[in-house]
Amino acid sequence: MSRFLFLLAVFLSSSARGNELGVSTGLEFPQPLTLGVQYKTDALPAWVAFYKAGFFAYPFSGGSRSVSIYSMEIGARYHPFLNGFYVAGQLGFRKMGVTVDISNLKQDGVSLANTATASLGTVYTGALIGYEWRLGPKFSIGVDAGVQLALIHSGGITISADPSLEDGTDNSVSDQKEMRRISGLPVPQIAVLRVVWYI
Repeated sequence: MSRFLFLLAVFLSSSARGNELGVSTGLEFPQPLTLGVQYKTDALPAWVAFYKAGFFAYPFSGGSRSVSIYSMEIGARYHPFLNGFYVAGQLGFRKMGVTVDISNLKQDGVSLANTATASLGTVYTGALIGYEWRLGPKFSIGVDAGVQLALIHSGGITISADPSLEDGTDNSVSDQKEMRRISGLPVPQIAVLRVVWYI
């Protein structure tokens, strides 16, 4: 028990000397809203490690038309001048989906399908530059911008046939080549506002 209390005291005293753990939230593109944590140790004052993730879904009209995106990232920010300016590198995963209503697609007055869903999945690396303003001992705000470059990527389209059809019509689509090409395009990344609360 005494050993545990000693280690706890050492940890708390080292935290007081400059180690910082922060909880962050941000308004960003392409991931509209993120939540994360970041950590800085006094042993490496120029470096901040971070992890963040987000999920966003917006239905345009019920469940038949919607856009969704979720992502997660891990990386580090380097402050070369030990001030608010930083450069960052990251590794992440992003999954995007778009569902559209195609029930108006008919043959002889009969709907051929209900919905079509496009999905894009990408494992990416990214590079960013940004700035963080310290507003007090517990809060800071920051902005950054950069680009995400695909490492591994895939995509496809799924068409859901109208359940009323009984003729066994095959409505499958073979488009993986084109969707894979789209999922591999570079994507800009912009943090319009990031708020950090240090605990």
